[in-house]
Amino acid sequence: TFHSAKVGSVSFSSSDHNPLIASASDDGIVAIHDARLNGTSGVSSEVVAKIEGSHFKPHSAVWKPDSDRVFATAGLDEIIKIWDLRNTVRPFALFHGHVPSSGKKIKRIHRPAFLSLHNAYTAKSFILSGGEGSHAISMFNLDNVVKDNALNSVFSRGKLPPDVGDIGSVATHESHIAVAVEGGEILMLSRK
Repeated sequence: TFHSAKVGSVSFSSSDHNPLIASASDDGIVAIHDARLNGTSGVSSEVVAKIEGSHFKPHSAVWKPDSDRVFATAGLDEIIKIWDLRNTVRPFALFHGHVPSSGKKIKRIHRPAFLSLHNAYTAKSFILSGGEGSHAISMFNLDNVVKDNALNSVFSRGKLPPDVGDIGSVATHESHIAVAVEGGEILMLSRK
């Protein structure tokens, strides 16, 4: 085994020719595995990149759907980090900005998801996430990021009804958004 604690996330890159797997674990490591390479000791993939200390207990590592190089990570902290596989020494973008309705400092970001919106003239990329106590979905614009480890703020925020609680995870498909909330409900949202 590679990780020494619970793995909270695994995801495949979109590449047909080079299927990579990103994993995030409570051991503090985000790893990129190449599924084509057989590892040692019966492990079914070889680790080709290892990021240590990027988050406190990283729980999410998700690939940008239209890229085989760009992925996002999140953990039990207040920052979403965007990485390029060609340079995993440091992220190329950092996002923050969840504000809980209580006014207290946010402790963690909940499982981010990429959203790509296309029409005949433009294509825009965003990352969506809920945050502890925020009762909102925050949208971060990937097309206008400030780089060099500067923090990027929220582009837009959508408040959810106060009785739904925290957002657990977000999934996207085209312009549709599914949001898991406390109590086991799944909310379906669509862009107007």
